[in-house]
Amino acid sequence: MVVTNNPMVKKELEGSLIPLLWVEGDYEAVLRKVRDLVHTGHQIISHPLVGSIKPYETPYRTVVISDWADSLHMTSLQTLEQVFSLLNSFKGKDGKLNSLRTYRDEDLPDLQLIDLDLIKPVMDRGSKEKQDEIRE
Repeated sequence: MVVTNNPMVKKELEGSLIPLLWVEGDYEAVLRKVRDLVHTGHQIISHPLVGSIKPYETPYRTVVISDWADSLHMTSLQTLEQVFSLLNSFKGKDGKLNSLRTYRDEDLPDLQLIDLDLIKPVMDRGSKEKQDEIRE
């Protein structure tokens, strides 16, 4: 399952076999949704901080998690705790991320593409696995 707030990822997955969970919100909203799903037994497949892009450098985040829920996966939960700790270290006294810049509308497609490019190999692998399941 793909959890994202990136319109380009959403468009990429249209008509695919990979389930999509769309999040209306910012980078942190995506991570909160992933954390909620991990608490219900999903596992993280792609690291929430994939690439060297810091949380304050982009408004987009895409995370791949398991389609199925089982028991609480402690490694996924610990990873998310570390991610939220890092995220909080980038927040100001007002509780908001200290962004190094304001995003211009013309920059957003580039930021969407970077997020898509970082997660696409994981999505492609998941799509191939889904197709193999259907053939069996």
